[in-house]
Amino acid sequence: MSALVFLLLFSFINGTESRKDPPPICSSSCGDSLEIRYPFRLPNDPFTCGDPGFELRCENNKTIMNFHGGLYYVKGISYDDHTIQLVDVNFSDDGKCSLPNRSLSTDEILMEDRYPGLVNFTYSYTLNYVRCSDSLVGSVNNSMVPCLTRNSSHVYVNVTNWSSLTSYDVPKTCKVIAMAPAFYEESVPVNPSYETVLKMQQSGFQMVWSVECRDCRAKGRGCVYKSADTTFLFKCEKEY
Repeated sequence: MSALVFLLLFSFINGTESRKDPPPICSSSCGDSLEIRYPFRLPNDPFTCGDPGFELRCENNKTIMNFHGGLYYVKGISYDDHTIQLVDVNFSDDGKCSLPNRSLSTDEILMEDRYPGLVNFTYSYTLNYVRCSDSLVGSVNNSMVPCLTRNSSHVYVNVTNWSSLTSYDVPKTCKVIAMAPAFYEESVPVNPSYETVLKMQQSGFQMVWSVECRDCRAKGRGCVYKSADTTFLFKCEKEY
């Protein structure tokens, strides 16, 4: 009898305590109306929420991701399509004349375990920032970056598809000083104006995110699309 009373009393106390401390709701925001939930998290979220490998930051009511050492504003997250849209913090303002916060190539994105690819290669571009000592540089002379150009140093932006410039594309008097990916759903002319480049900078780029791919590659295996039509669905190969 005493054992039964003890069990009832223990259940009552536990029930009362659980009502006082409900389980954490694993959804938060940063002030920019962006919902942050699994696998993403903020540093102050309960440790049971989200995945540490997908942690974001909140600064001045804006969600920020540190990606390969560069800082990017998170403009959107699709939990249905498993995509995320980022904009370099140096490109966020309209008409901002600047280099990217950190040079980032498409190859670095494709080799990333957590973000295994771009959303759409058709509309994916690379902005190549080239510094030249000569103002007459032929094909690279697409659009000049006015705030970075001086008498003996001319900075241009060369727009390519998602691949980067090769050494054969750059004149001897020039050097690629930075790269930035861009997602732009408009027709980009062969020689775009700097105004078009600014729009491409502000559009940012979109990546696919996948916890499964991250865990798969951590095992030394290959993560591949399930089929040609399942852009956001992956499978883990049994052998790399």
